[in-house]
Amino acid sequence: MTNFQAKLVEIVGAENVSNDAAVLDTYFKRYSRNFLVKTPIKPQFVVTVQNIDAIQRIIKLANDEDFSIVPISSKTRDANAADAPHADKVIILDLSQMNEIKYIDTRNRMCMIEPGVTFEQLLPLVKNAGLRLLMPLLPACGRSVVTTALEREPIIIPKYHWDASDPLLCTEVIFGTGDLFRTGTAAGPGTIEEQRASGQAQVNPLGPTQFDPFRLIQSAQGSIGIVTWISLKCELLPDTRKMLYMQSENLDEIIEFLYMLLKRRFGDELFIVNDLNLASLLRDSQADIDKLRKSIPTWTLIIGLGGRGTFGKDKIEFLVDELTDIAKEHRIKLLSEIKNVSNDDVIKLFQNCTDNPWRSRYLGESQDIFFITTLDKTPQFIDSFKKIVESTRYSIDHIGIYIQPLVQGCNCHCEFNIYYDPADNTSRENIKTLFKDASTALMEKGAFFSRPYGLWADEVYKRVSPTVAESLQKVKAIFDPKNILNRGALCFKEGSA
Repeated sequence: MTNFQAKLVEIVGAENVSNDAAVLDTYFKRYSRNFLVKTPIKPQFVVTVQNIDAIQRIIKLANDEDFSIVPISSKTRDANAADAPHADKVIILDLSQMNEIKYIDTRNRMCMIEPGVTFEQLLPLVKNAGLRLLMPLLPACGRSVVTTALEREPIIIPKYHWDASDPLLCTEVIFGTGDLFRTGTAAGPGTIEEQRASGQAQVNPLGPTQFDPFRLIQSAQGSIGIVTWISLKCELLPDTRKMLYMQSENLDEIIEFLYMLLKRRFGDELFIVNDLNLASLLRDSQADIDKLRKSIPTWTLIIGLGGRGTFGKDKIEFLVDELTDIAKEHRIKLLSEIKNVSNDDVIKLFQNCTDNPWRSRYLGESQDIFFITTLDKTPQFIDSFKKIVESTRYSIDHIGIYIQPLVQGCNCHCEFNIYYDPADNTSRENIKTLFKDASTALMEKGAFFSRPYGLWADEVYKRVSPTVAESLQKVKAIFDPKNILNRGALCFKEGSA
């Protein structure tokens, strides 16, 4: 045992420190085959922590010994390789055992959770409290809820998406200096327990003072601080449901209708998927996915309506009448069901998680390209992407597309899913080339990669003014002066802090 390992053992105990080759390989396999990872690096230690004191002491030790720390909290791998180390001498700090649900507050429509809390753990408890999470489309059950909020993964209800940071509210974070800090109204005065006792809820993310430090933490990929809990915005759970759909071979037609809905704040769940992605969401095997996709048009707009309480049904009847009138006025056919699909199965997508990730169902693996744009520009990006796919001779039939309106329709998340068989090495190399070429081509055409992981970060920071990276590095130097937190992520390369 090295001196450094002995110090780690002193902090968390021998059972929570490992440099065993099999354990390190388990974590290494989570990201090593992801195309976003330029050079896969194996960690030197995996350390499991259960409290704030241990995190602070490990941060101090890493500062003293010049080790980098990469925090992870999900039980499943990160599809975007956000948990991949970018430098040598790395500790994987596993927060998955910090999984306390501190509060679920129905009155204030929020919950407070630690980073190890998964969707499988939280969803039933939130539902029992009469609430629903503002969550991504059918996440993995082992996925950390905190991670999805910190990484700004798109939620499927745009009318409740008031800010790019939603549904994240307040946070508790430990910076690279080892200092503990709380953001928003959680900053005080008083402890969280004292605030709760006086009737306060940690629902305002702004501050303290005129500075909103949570914006530095969000999407920083663990490079500014390690979050120990967050408060999360929820909404009331509807007890009455109605589904409507618009299907077409013409995406422009669907987008025009979607703009009308967004302008009026109609609909809860609103998103567009192509035939392959819709089938992948609703079926488990390749054969069943192919069978369903052959029976449906290329594009489907999914519209979820919800009502609650005494007038819940009246609300839904009103919304259905309004939507029907708008559709008739524009000669659009609205459907109340999809051929060969149960509405109950569609509704289950909204407030459930899965042990069988939907992006892996078709061919076994998916490499995703996603960015921010506006709805009206998505057809242009799709055409450009298809041309790149055709030039590589990859089958366009193996491409999934998902379009999610954000911030009440002000912009949208556009996602291309490149499905492939991970056991086919020839296909894998071709897709790696397609992924890189398509990513850079889309950047050149104006796609905004707001969450630049791995290789994307290098390409993104090439295309912005040097002062942007310099400003970020100055901020990093304040909160993590020795650059120990996820060293090499974003523009924080060796020695940049």
